[in-house]
Amino acid sequence: MSIYLNLISTLLELKSLIWLINLMNYLIIMLEKIKSYLSGHEKELLFGVLIFLLAFAIRAHLMIYDFMFGFDPYFHARLAQYVAETLTLPSVDPLAYFQIEEGAGLPASGAFFWFFTAIIFKIVTLGAAFSKDSWVVAVKVFPAIFGALISVAMYFLGKEMYSKKAGVTMALFAAVIPSFVYRTMAGFFEEDALGFLWMVLGLVFFVKAVKNAEFNSETIKNAVIAAGLFALMAWTWQMFLLVPIILVAWFPSTVILMWFRKENNEKIFNLTKTFAITFILFSVVASALVGTGWIDTTTGYVTSYLPVTENNIERINTPGGDGTSVYSISVGEEQQGFRFWGNKYNALIAFPFAAILLFIPYRLLRKKNDYVSFMIFYWVLVAMFMAFIRLKFTYVFGLPIAAAAGITLHELFSWVGNRASFEKKTIAFVLGFMFLVGIAAGSFFVAQNVPNIEQNNGWKESLLWINENTPEDATFFNWWDEGHWVTFIAERGVSADNRNYIFKSNSDVATFMLTDSKEEAIAIVNEYNPTYILLSEDLIGKMGSLGLYAYNLTDHTDPRVSKYFSVQMNCGRSGDSLSGNVSVQCGGNVLTEQDYLSLPFKRLEEPNQLLGDSQRVFIYRNEIGSKLFIMNKAANDSMIVKLFFNIDNEPEFDEIYSNKEVRIFKLV
Repeated sequence: MSIYLNLISTLLELKSLIWLINLMNYLIIMLEKIKSYLSGHEKELLFGVLIFLLAFAIRAHLMIYDFMFGFDPYFHARLAQYVAETLTLPSVDPLAYFQIEEGAGLPASGAFFWFFTAIIFKIVTLGAAFSKDSWVVAVKVFPAIFGALISVAMYFLGKEMYSKKAGVTMALFAAVIPSFVYRTMAGFFEEDALGFLWMVLGLVFFVKAVKNAEFNSETIKNAVIAAGLFALMAWTWQMFLLVPIILVAWFPSTVILMWFRKENNEKIFNLTKTFAITFILFSVVASALVGTGWIDTTTGYVTSYLPVTENNIERINTPGGDGTSVYSISVGEEQQGFRFWGNKYNALIAFPFAAILLFIPYRLLRKKNDYVSFMIFYWVLVAMFMAFIRLKFTYVFGLPIAAAAGITLHELFSWVGNRASFEKKTIAFVLGFMFLVGIAAGSFFVAQNVPNIEQNNGWKESLLWINENTPEDATFFNWWDEGHWVTFIAERGVSADNRNYIFKSNSDVATFMLTDSKEEAIAIVNEYNPTYILLSEDLIGKMGSLGLYAYNLTDHTDPRVSKYFSVQMNCGRSGDSLSGNVSVQCGGNVLTEQDYLSLPFKRLEEPNQLLGDSQRVFIYRNEIGSKLFIMNKAANDSMIVKLFFNIDNEPEFDEIYSNKEVRIFKLV
């Protein structure tokens, strides 16, 4: 028996050696191909490096902060951390929604992003023992690298579609446009940052496959590669739904145009076969990776928004699409996006209108063998519509604007042709000016975005305190806003997080904070049996939103919600250099420092101020002197106000930690 075992072992070792030799040969061949390509492409390589450095430099500003931007990046960082530590994902979330006995499930999408980033991290750190500090640096820098790579990929798309000049234009504007910079700046560690890389590369190969309306082995290869990249986007990010919408719109439009031009049937048939290979292969692989639900979702979006009906118009104008859920009207990114176009796109918004109204139609009529421009046309049109109806989709419109800039430049220079150099210089000056506007806007935009956790509100210090001073199995009864922070930084369990996995978890916390009954508040907490209660002062000013969650309503005028009136204002101090007097400005109100400090920071039973002529209200300052609160009696009687302003009279709640806006209690 031992002889056979030794023989098997020898064969396995030999097989491993052969595999290693083959791998080395493959790498050598790839390096030779890269070397061969670079020879004679030095200028193109230089452009690529410069574009990458420009895009990365603009996005890297947030590296100056300790932690990441937003909230969701902390969830993705934690899941990818599990992979970086163990090369596996847990079957259920080990920290979020601790009250669920079977555990909270993980999202259906995102696994590729977590594994992809974790494996890169392992390679870069040479497989060293996991370090949380190194991981935080990595997850901050990854999005900026991905954004820079996507900008470079836009060069190859423009080059393949039109010319090198168009490619450089697309890449440069992708590098600087604020809306695209936003989700790819350092610290925005989400699948959003990576997903567009596969889409842009997929479009590069799809353009290669269809641009000559031929059908041969090279066409098939490019069509298959495009399908694989589109499927990879599906595995990475749900926004892959853009791909089937654009392709399905592009194909019949292009075929109809070819028929109108009286092109021969062979070319139409070639294009049809190429499209079929890419679309069918993409659909099959994407369905295998993420399920078939994307098909219904895609068709549902089209039927819900494309037909011009009264219901669809109402859906477009309603936050969240239908306004039937609390989330749809309470989450900021569900607002209409059009109001933010100036901030997100600035003067660059001129390019998509110029492209779809003038330059793409002009090119399609002028250029008899253009089979690709409808891709940009529909990419711009679909993304523009999405960015118009929702703030959360303004990011999606960034790259199409860059693509529109590319075709605009290409067509302008084609139109000028051999005319006077003055006209060429004028066009170059205008585009150069627009590019400088883009650089300035992108740089300014990033600098204005300070990570929420880095604001002077006590959260960062509090989370680090929790990590160092509470048991590892501690659990927190918390509002969902900070759930991802607690699980990643403090590494403790939470009753709710930003995924809003269970509505009841949010509703119970909201009810706990709003109730005027101490007994009801204690009963709610006991149902969860957490180790601690975690509250944030800013929630005092959000009672309207809390009411929607507490009663599962979407109507702010419902008496159960409207009975709460609470306003909070941030306060800042300024001194008069001549008199030496210090004034405190809270919102639009200016008080002397003496008047401000005379305001109570302990809860009162009776109102202490008149608002207007008749409404009696309670006005408080917080103990550290950074905020002003105005509220009516219903708000003053709420549990959260009692805990923040009346803790001495609430002995059942033991305050074990306080830092600026953060309080941690233990139920006695």
